[in-house]
Formats: sequence, structure tokens, C-alpha cells
Amino acid sequence: MSTLDLSPGVREYLLALADDEHIIGARHTSWIGSGPFLEEDLAFCSIAQDELGHAIALYELLTDDIDALGLLRDPAEYRCCELVELPCREWDEALVRHVLYDHAEGLRWQALADSSIPEIVGVAKRARREEEFHVAHADGVLRRVLFAGGDAHDRVVAATVRLLPVAATMWTSVDGETEALATGVATSSSADLAERWWTEVKVLYEASGVVLDRPAAASGAGRTQRSGHFADLHAEIRLVIDLDPNARW
Repeated sequence: MSTLDLSPGVREYLLALADDEHIIGARHTSWIGSGPFLEEDLAFCSIAQDELGHAIALYELLTDDIDALGLLRDPAEYRCCELVELPCREWDEALVRHVLYDHAEGLRWQALADSSIPEIVGVAKRARREEEFHVAHADGVLRRVLFAGGDAHDRVVAATVRLLPVAATMWTSVDGETEALATGVATSSSADLAERWWTEVKVLYEASGVVLDRPAAASGAGRTQRSGHFADLHAEIRLVIDLDPNARW
């Protein structure tokens, strides 16, 4: 994959998705060996690999040194959203984030699938195929929990109510979005995708008998600011490369 000659605005737009994919992949890896049952350990392992692969594919379009871009930037230079930075140490929150994020991710890749840049189209189409499996997995597990009733149902609904306002911050656009849309790099705005995302989420939960109120985006860290959860994760993902930043790992 060759680095593309992109404007700063378009680079920022693509970097926001790349960083989201990177950080959500890193967060998913914390559930490997810790899930509620073996099948979910394996599923989260596979999904984490896919998300990290998506991040790498985008980083490769932006740089010829993905270690430096992915790992060695200062925190303020990342453009990930707050939702992916959350630890989500309880399974109910991890599952809900999986649902909310992957429905959004599928739409974001769709907005790149008809990009004016062929290399981006190729990455987006491959990612969308994998996202179909991610969404099917997330929705299937969520439905089973919600239809089961009892404490598991109540915990997942409560986690959804807690996370929805944070998830809404996924649609906080970066400055480069205007340029990405104007040049045809992306074909749908964050505002348009947010409407479609909310419809998907609402219908999914209503089919299981849960009626949700549309959230207002939580105040706090935007894409140009890091949340209080980022520093520890950043140190963790840099742990190996910091042993020798000049090495080729």
C-alpha cells in the first residue's frame, strides 16, 4: 500500500477513522481470555484483529512509517472519539459499545466506499465486508441478552443508557470533513450518518422491546482532546516500541 498525496484536511478526516479503529481494537484485546464464555473470547479476538487491520490499512495511506503515526504521536495529535477510549471493564458495557460502535463504523466505511480516491475505495470495501460480520455478531448477542430478561437484560439496558450520550460524540466531525466532502473523498456528512445510525440503533432495541430516548452528545472531550482514559492506554500500546523507538518491529 503506497502513501497518498493528500491535503491536510483529508488526512485529518481519514486519521479520525484510523485512530478510532486502532483504539477500539486495542480495547477489544483486553477481553481476550476474559470474556463470559469461550465463544466471546474468540469473537473479540477476531474482531480486534480486524479493527487493527483497518487502522493499519488507513495509516498506510497516510504515511510510510505506521509505527510513528500509530504509536509515537503525542496524545493531542490523535483524533479518536471518547467512546473508544473508555475502558468498559464490565461485559455489559463492552457489549453495548460493540453494538453502538460497529453500527456507526459500518456507516462510516460506507461513506468511503464511493470515494473519489480508488485506493480508499479498496480499503473501504474490504472493511465493509468484515463489518457485516461484526454487526451480525453484536446484534445477535444483544438480542439474546435482551430477550432473556432478568438481571442481564436490565444491566445491558442500563449500560446502553449510560453509553449512548458518549457514543453520540462519535459524530463530532473534524475540521477536515468539509474538505473531504467537497473533494468527494467521503460521500456523507457526520450529521447525515448520525441520523442513519440512530435509526438503526433505535430499531434494533425496539425489536427486543426496549424503547430508547435519543441522546444529546455528552459534554467533554472532542476529537481534538483526549479523555482521562487515554493516557494509560497510550502507555500500554507503546510499551514494546518504547523499549527502542528506532527499531523496526
